[in-house]
Amino acid sequence: MLKEHGLLVFQLKTTPPIIRVVVYEKTTPRIARYKWLLAIMTFITVFLTGLGLSESLENLQSIIGYNILYIDKYTTSILYTILFLLVLLSHELGHLYVNKHTGIQSEGPILIPAPPIQLGFIGTFGAVIFTKTPPCSRRDLAKLGISGPLVGFVTGTLVGLVGLFLSPVISFEVAEELIKKGVITQIGISNLALELLIRLRPVHGVLIIHPLLFITYVIYMVTFLNLLPIGQLDGGHIARSIMSARKHRLLGFLVSIILLVSGFSLLILGEAGYFYLGLGLLVTFLQLVVNRNPHPGAADQYDKSQCKFCILAYLILLLLTIPVPVF
Repeated sequence: MLKEHGLLVFQLKTTPPIIRVVVYEKTTPRIARYKWLLAIMTFITVFLTGLGLSESLENLQSIIGYNILYIDKYTTSILYTILFLLVLLSHELGHLYVNKHTGIQSEGPILIPAPPIQLGFIGTFGAVIFTKTPPCSRRDLAKLGISGPLVGFVTGTLVGLVGLFLSPVISFEVAEELIKKGVITQIGISNLALELLIRLRPVHGVLIIHPLLFITYVIYMVTFLNLLPIGQLDGGHIARSIMSARKHRLLGFLVSIILLVSGFSLLILGEAGYFYLGLGLLVTFLQLVVNRNPHPGAADQYDKSQCKFCILAYLILLLLTIPVPVF
């Protein structure tokens, strides 16, 4: 109906059932008009972040005398920028691939700039696509939700493999001295995926995270955020594909409470508590402000189709990327 006649058909679950036919009107989001400007700005802010990370690594290398596989800071910054943006775009391209094969109309991706690491952030808020028509089944909704995180996780891991073997290793004694001097800091939050990745390289000492490995660290954390089963996040799509709108909304509030309680409970550990508390506040904000309207779910509300692979992949990714405190 959409392809041949430009019509959207909705089967609403009411008593009696209602079939609603709507004329599809093509629209262009206002932000899409500035996509090339936003892309250039994002390239610059991500490059500045890569430069900040590369300069820190270069300063450390001058202290410890590490020069194996050394790449100068400008080359590293360019490589960081290209690979980071490719991983971000691969996430959105995963969504676009599913959209193309399931008949969902969409537009994007559009890169969103953010302050660089010198100003306390990582240079980008990621990338977005705009879905203009709803999935026609619960199965398609689940495929839409899992495709981006799955592709982004795989490409992020491949970049991490390169960064892992470029990362310098120092002795425990040197690391302890540098921590006391404030030259390096220990990460307070990790996850199972990162720990498994690091174990692919036998290390006798302390691993210093290379900027390319930092990409993977960020992607894993963002993947976890995206997998939370709330609102229009990718995890929200997957959750909505297997439950009613009411249960989906209640689950979102339950996730907010769990994150906030975890944050307050972990405050004694420092960074871990603040991380979970900040995440809980962000999710609560999304629930109360951004996601006030219920998730539309599948266009056919009588549909009972499922994507078991999508649900299994979702649970595995959630397990691999859930943040855990580093003791």
